[in-house]
Amino acid sequence: MLLSWLDRLTLFVHPHRVLLDRQPWRGTASRQQADVDLPAAGESDWQPALTAAGALLKAHGRRGAALRIVIADHFVRYALLPWSEDIIGNKARLALALALLKNSMGDRVKALEIALDRPAFGKNGIAAGVDRQLLAGLRASAQEHRLRLDSLQVRLIAELAARHKQMEDGWFACIDREWLTLVGLRRGEIGCLHNHRASTGDAALLVVELAGLLAAERAAVEGRNLFISSRDVAIPSLVGDWETTRWPASVGADLHA
Repeated sequence: MLLSWLDRLTLFVHPHRVLLDRQPWRGTASRQQADVDLPAAGESDWQPALTAAGALLKAHGRRGAALRIVIADHFVRYALLPWSEDIIGNKARLALALALLKNSMGDRVKALEIALDRPAFGKNGIAAGVDRQLLAGLRASAQEHRLRLDSLQVRLIAELAARHKQMEDGWFACIDREWLTLVGLRRGEIGCLHNHRASTGDAALLVVELAGLLAAERAAVEGRNLFISSRDVAIPSLVGDWETTRWPASVGADLHA
């Protein structure tokens, strides 16, 4: 048996930098990273990240190791699926997700592979769409380098899964370079969801944008707790009676934090 069979790899696919973390079966964790080029003319926005990911797996993947892949929210399109007693099966929920995404994306939705969260009776859900060619390329790269693909997730879902026991009511923001994802929670149920390019890269102005979103969605979620998971961005505190908790990102954070 290869000892690398016990290694765990996490690949974070991001439009600026791809990270490959390795947790060996014994010893300390390590990280390899690669900068991502800008897309060439006519090239899909995710293609340079896929190329960089393949190069990292080729150079540093260990045959037989378990691989977890997490895709940055930049490459994901989300839809909030409102609870309905008439829409409970996977087929019906997928049709709803397609309709919601098509309303915002038009025919570009045809390029997406859509994953649904596990339904919970009486609660809203989430659908996540990622370009199927990107997903196919990542799966093929894992197979080519003889890695065991344990899971393929999008960042928001990975973050919520890592923190769900610490969040019941309030707001959760994933803040990344040029990107903002925000969900509102009430008793653990998602009441609203935003996922878009931030209007500014300036941290102070980003707080203003975040405060505006929170004010606009007060009807959906009234909690004044704000949980922030951030990569590469130092976020100042919100003014007023907000109670802000900052967490390192569950994916791509400093290995020694």
